[in-house]
Amino acid sequence: VEAAFKALAKGKVDVPMPMHIGIDESDVAGPGDCHIKGGYVSGTPTFTVKLACVSFYKNVEKGLPPGSGIFIVVNAVTGAPLGVFQENRFMTDLRTGAAGAVAMKYCSNPDQEIVGFIGCGAIAKNMARAAAEVRPYKGVAFAHEGAEEFAKEMSEELGMPFEVVSSAKDLCGKSDIIYTQTPGGSTVLEKEWLNPKGVTIIASGSDQPTKNEIPADVLAASKYISDLTKQTSKVGELRSALLAGVMTEDDVYAELGDVVNGDKAGREGNEIIVVDLTGTGAQDAAIGQVAWDKLSQL
Repeated sequence: VEAAFKALAKGKVDVPMPMHIGIDESDVAGPGDCHIKGGYVSGTPTFTVKLACVSFYKNVEKGLPPGSGIFIVVNAVTGAPLGVFQENRFMTDLRTGAAGAVAMKYCSNPDQEIVGFIGCGAIAKNMARAAAEVRPYKGVAFAHEGAEEFAKEMSEELGMPFEVVSSAKDLCGKSDIIYTQTPGGSTVLEKEWLNPKGVTIIASGSDQPTKNEIPADVLAASKYISDLTKQTSKVGELRSALLAGVMTEDDVYAELGDVVNGDKAGREGNEIIVVDLTGTGAQDAAIGQVAWDKLSQL
């Protein structure tokens, strides 16, 4: 995934804009959302197309997960499908966690050791696991439900301390790095809550126009880094700042791949950094290639 961001910044990935299908609630359907993403990293032997269904919350009543998904990995020589992976968000969540780790690696300093998690579901667990691959840290958790279970599980699995706090405000005051991964229906923090010594916010909850986790004033005050600006301007956190008139696309400091490649600096002082992760087809292509490599070796 890190290599995919490098290639993306160099213009070596073909990534179309995501397709979004909204399933409105009725007697016979929904509510839910379907996202279709994909991409090809130049010089690799496969490309990937992914269909991800999310937010089918009525499934819970039926004992089913609220999301599902498939990856189709295609031979880049013949155009023939090589494998269809019914991953039900497993691969998606892995590549999202990997992107969060890349953001932490390149957009924070080693002395930033308190990592907060707002939202404590499946994506938060993958963020926590991937962050632990960057360096050890002390975790802080807040969610309206599930924070205690998250903290206990991650502490036992990763061998690092996690504490649960009673509010997002408390979490922000303690944290050097903040991961936000909520359904994104409303903002989850405020500018005055943030650590004055500098904070890196890695936001992954917004991936469609109805979602927004980070207030526009925080975005405007930040060194703003997108995973892919043409995408974050339409479905990411940047969209809300553009609509509020407090930012333009010229205010984007960099795309994450620019920082990974060393073309732009990451953290330079006590600034607020926001990394806006909407999930790119480059990540799907990367994880699809890894999955096919492993499957073909069985």
